[in-house]
Amino acid sequence: MPKPIIFFDNVDLSYEVNPVLKNISLQINEGEHSAILGANGSGKSTLIKLINCELYPSYKNESFHREILGNERWIVSQLRKHLGVVTNDLHTRFLFEGGHLSGFEAVISGFFGTLGLFKHLEISSTQIDAAMNAMMRLGIEHLKEKRLSQMSMGELRKCIVARALVHPVKAILLDEPTVGLDVKAQLDFITMMRNLANGGTTVILVTHHIEEVFEEIQKTVLIKDGMIYAAGEKVDIINSYNLSAIFNTPLKVISEQGRYSVRHIKKGSI
Repeated sequence: MPKPIIFFDNVDLSYEVNPVLKNISLQINEGEHSAILGANGSGKSTLIKLINCELYPSYKNESFHREILGNERWIVSQLRKHLGVVTNDLHTRFLFEGGHLSGFEAVISGFFGTLGLFKHLEISSTQIDAAMNAMMRLGIEHLKEKRLSQMSMGELRKCIVARALVHPVKAILLDEPTVGLDVKAQLDFITMMRNLANGGTTVILVTHHIEEVFEEIQKTVLIKDGMIYAAGEKVDIINSYNLSAIFNTPLKVISEQGRYSVRHIKKGSI
């Protein structure tokens, strides 16, 4: 039986006195490629921080529980060996602070949780091999010597994904992964996500772009106003009614060969 990667039961999270997430119950199992969809401000970013153990649930009198890969608490550096996390914040840091790094230096820094490499770090031949294997897995070994400052947005994003894959992670969580990419780079990145999913890594996609939900995604979770609006099989959850509700605007969902797009329904249209 597949083991849960994420297990939340009746979880809340508040900043000071302001509730951000309420009554979150969610389970995503190994091998269950999933998409978490919601509008900007719906609570997706806070949910990511709960998953990657930057934040912990707020205490309440009712029973609640949260486990990531079977543990209630993690040292973040240890969690990264099992759960890869790629966020836009991380991309931005490498973009503005790591331009001097080569692609390989950015990737191998995943072993140390650093922005690049420092003289005191001891790098083993095993780590070098693992970093190169991660780059080869994504087809970016040609970026080994290229400086981040010279890379396209798509190339840099792939290096950051490879950085998360230097460990034999069970799953990778991708936050709005195609933001800032042009159309070709978006399509290329979606192909890469599909390859990861078919290669044995569970993909958890957090996005507000329904076009990113690729064919291998099995489960979809919709979040609205800090609560789970709906969760279940993709074909049951992604529809015009649900998407209109979570984005607060009338939408028509179009499905074609396992991929989705939306069209805004204007007043008076049929």
